[in-house]
Formats: sequence, C-alpha cells, structure tokens
Amino acid sequence: MKTKNRNVLAARTLLGLALSSLSLLVTPAWAADYPSRPVTEIVPYPAGGSTDLAGRAVANAMGEILGDKVVVDNRSGGGGSVGMAALARARADGYTIGVAPVGTIANQPHMHRTPYSAESFDYLCQFYYAPQVLAVKPGSPFKTLKDVVDYAKAHPGELTYGTPGPGTLPHLQIEQFKRLAGTDITHVPFAGDGPGLTALMGGHIDLYFALPNTVTDRDLRAVAVFSEAPIEALPDLKTAIQQGYDMTAAVAGGLVAPKGIPEDVRDRLASACEQATESEALKTVLGRVGLDAVYLSPGAFQDLVLSTSKTNGELIRDVLKGGGH
Repeated sequence: MKTKNRNVLAARTLLGLALSSLSLLVTPAWAADYPSRPVTEIVPYPAGGSTDLAGRAVANAMGEILGDKVVVDNRSGGGGSVGMAALARARADGYTIGVAPVGTIANQPHMHRTPYSAESFDYLCQFYYAPQVLAVKPGSPFKTLKDVVDYAKAHPGELTYGTPGPGTLPHLQIEQFKRLAGTDITHVPFAGDGPGLTALMGGHIDLYFALPNTVTDRDLRAVAVFSEAPIEALPDLKTAIQQGYDMTAAVAGGLVAPKGIPEDVRDRLASACEQATESEALKTVLGRVGLDAVYLSPGAFQDLVLSTSKTNGELIRDVLKGGGH
C-alpha cells in the first residue's frame, strides 16, 4: 500500500513538473507567433481626414514591421468617443489597437459620460505631433504675444479668437493661455477649421490657433509658436516660452490598446510603433497633413495624455459647464 501511495505521489509530481514546463513553453511560443492574423486598428474619425490618413500610414508601416496586415476600421461619431469606446471594449489580446488623438482621449470623458477614461488603455507610443501657432488676422497691429496680452488686458473681451468648436483642443489650449496671461478674450466657435480660418483671413476674428503648415501655406502672420523650441518651418518666429509665457500647445496622437494585453505582445506593438515612426513613408504622409513623425515612449505618451486630461478636465468644468466663454 505504501509503495502504491509513493507511486501515485511520484506520478502527480511528474505531472505537475510537466505541466509547469509546458506553461513555460506556451507563453513565449504564443508571443513568438504574434501576430498570426491581421491586426485591426480603430480610427475614431471618418475616412479621408487627417487622423485617418495618419492612421493608415502608421498601419501600413506597422504591417511591414509585424509581418502581417494592420487593417483600418473607421468608427466615427461623438467627437471620437464612439471609436475609443469600441476600442476599450475590444478583447485585450493585441489584435485590436487604435489611433488616439490626445484631445479625443483626454477631453471626451470630461465632456459627457463615456464607457472609458484616459486610464482605460495600454499606451504603445506617440507617433505624430505638430505645435500650435497663434495666427493673427491680416492687418493686425500685433507683432508679439505681449502685444496681444497688453491689448487684451486694456480692452477686456474686445479681442476674439476662433476655434473649430467648444471643447476642442485649440479651444481649451487658448483658454489655458488666457488663464496664464490673465486676459479676457472672447471665444467664437466655428464648425471646423475651414470656416474658422476663412473668418480669420477675412478679418472677422482676431486670433486663431493653426498648424505650422497652415500658416505657411496660407501666408498667415503669427505672433508665437507654442513649442519647446523654434521650429524649422517658421525659424524666425519666437516661442511663447521665449516671450515669457511658460506654455506649450500641440496637436499630437499615438497608438493605444485595450487595457491588459499580454506584456510581451504590448512590447512587440510598442517596438513596432517606434520603428514605424522612423518610416520615410509615414513621415511623407504626415507631412502632407501638417504633422511631424515624433516618437514618445509608452510611458511618456501616457504621461502626456493623463496630464492633458487633468488640465483640460478642469477647464471643461470651469469654461463649458461653468458657463464661461
């Protein structure tokens, strides 16, 4: 009987060791096979727009690096929240990722109830960026940012700035600048950048945040670029920081995945995203829509989104829900 018990115990021990060894083999083997089928990339805006073009370009570059297709799935609606909600609900297996513009993922949960927040995702990398440039209307007397601030302080509410709509990234960024500078400038919302820029060029509003390529292509005059350092496209234009206002503002975005994907798969996607940022094809497509291919690591991109969410959440509560302008 004792011999039989010893045999059973030995058999169980061997089975346990075998299963343990098998589990050690399975995970790396599964990771090595990733991806074994196409990866879906959700773009939370319609086909044909700048976010879609950026998303398709990075999908093509990622597909070549991963060795399988990355297929774009446009899920538009709700200012990007429909697509981000679909991404947050997707299976966390690495086969669904998404393009996350910073404004969309940071702002929408504060604008209305969403089934996700900025903390609902695993961050892979930032792959595009463009600083905001404060443009002025033709014939404007303002030459510097200080000129704008001084006039606004002397004439509260008289100056106007346009945006592509309430709660958009440019709207909140200019509201942030107004707080920093202690000024009162009146918001004039438009249904997109097209009408807003037309109004600026027609002299109907005084100020507008625009991307560098828009400023150069439309020959707009500007008083500051809200970047860490001067930019190549407008080398003579001083930054807001150089002019005494410690603030940056930009359009940026990257790739995220549903929270909880396997760590090795996440690392593979993050590495592919980083490599894609070096792709000449990606740089060319981004350049056409006024964006630069600028890499941020998963941690740095997450920090950017979370800090933007905190700042913009406060602005949304005060400016939009508090009845500000």
